[in-house]
Parts: sequence; structure tokens; C-alpha cells
Amino acid sequence: MATEVAGEQLAGLARYGSVHLLDEVGSTNDYALGLAAKRSTAIVTARRQTKGRGRFKKHWFSDDGSLTASLLLFTDGPDFPHPSFLTHLAGLALSRAVEEVAGLATQIRWPNDIIYKDKKLAGILCEGRRHAVAVGVGLNVNQESFPEDLPDAESLRVATGRTWDKLVLLESFLHGMFAGIERAGKGETAQVIADIKNHSAVMHRRVEVRTLLRKHVGTVIDLDTEGRVVLRTDSGRLVVLGAGEVRRLR
Repeated sequence: MATEVAGEQLAGLARYGSVHLLDEVGSTNDYALGLAAKRSTAIVTARRQTKGRGRFKKHWFSDDGSLTASLLLFTDGPDFPHPSFLTHLAGLALSRAVEEVAGLATQIRWPNDIIYKDKKLAGILCEGRRHAVAVGVGLNVNQESFPEDLPDAESLRVATGRTWDKLVLLESFLHGMFAGIERAGKGETAQVIADIKNHSAVMHRRVEVRTLLRKHVGTVIDLDTEGRVVLRTDSGRLVVLGAGEVRRLR
């Protein structure tokens, strides 16, 4: 069942692709990838998501207060950035959307979380099939509280004391996302990385990074041109990491 929105809002979203407004869905990423055969950019958002997931198949909490959405893109177009870079572009776009709409100075906790005052506001999950990729975002918007097992969760409502229009946030995110894709496609990756560094919660911080195979402890000294963390470990060795779970140590 589709969710009703004002025509002006729908037109704003439709500038970026076909719009699918759902009342309930298992996963917006799965729904978006199911549209890939149409070869058309699409935006999927749902009031409720029942089978949301984060990286490594972890359960993703969402409720009626969440902005849950996916952007379907196709990576085989001319000048399209490498798919692995999309997570970083999405992080920058979502961080800026929150700043623009709600006025909160957020940070990107590499590689895919948006935090405010060390609490998690949002997460990003990119999943692909052949030349299609779904950029999924989950942003805590209008929750007044969270389950006890999520002590580090934050919402815009708790942080600001007021409610926010989720589709306004979504449109701002889409604007920033497509601007970032265009910049990267024009060869401006270095400038984009510089912007990401300026929003980073881990640059020049001592961190623990857990990958699927091992744990690394050290100081983040850079992000390379692909958005990977360059870590100087406590033993002095340089390690370049493309994915992992990060915990700041100081």
C-alpha cells in the first residue's frame, strides 16, 4: 500500500528517479534491487521496514520514526564512480542533509555511520547485483526513545526537541548524493575526500578496527583516494583498510 504525500514533495523526489512510497516493506534495498530490470534510477522509502539489516547481516532497528530509504543506481554508466566509493558519498550527503535541514553538526564514523555527539543517528548499507546498486539509508528522525539494548542511539527529535519531515531530509540527501556522484565523475575525487575528512569522526584519532579476520589498533592518519582508512598501528606499521567496525579509543 502506497503512502500519501503532498504533490510538491513527490515532484521534488521525482527529479531524481521513479518514486516508490510504501507503507511497509521487508527491506527497501531488496525492493529497490527488485526494480533493477527496468534499468531506471529509483527511490524507495517505507514507513515501516520489517527486515532491515546493517553490514555483516546485522539487524537494523527501525520504526515509524525512522527515515528508511534506498536509492537504486546503475554503475555501468559513463563517468560513474567506483561502486565501493558510494558508501562514502552517501555518508557525506547524509551528514550534510542533517546539517542543512536540522542544523546539527554531525560526523561520519567510517565507513558507514553518521553520529552526533558520539551517538549514532544513521547508518548506510550499499548492496549490488551486477551493474545495479542499492544505497540504503536508515536515519533516526522522530523517535522519542529507543530500546534498552540501543544505548548509543540518537534521533533528531531527541537532539533538537522537535519533529522533522522525513521526506524533506530525503530530498536533501538525494540532492547531495547526486552532486557527489557528479563531482566524482568529473575527476574531483580528491576534493570530495577532503570534504569527507572534514566530516570524519576518526581522522587523527586512536581507534580499534575490527575486520572479519582480525583486530587493528592504531591512529588514523589518512583516507586514501578510494575512501579507505590508512592506519598507523601501535607497532608503527601502516595498514590500509577498506571495511571494518570502528571504535574510537580517545
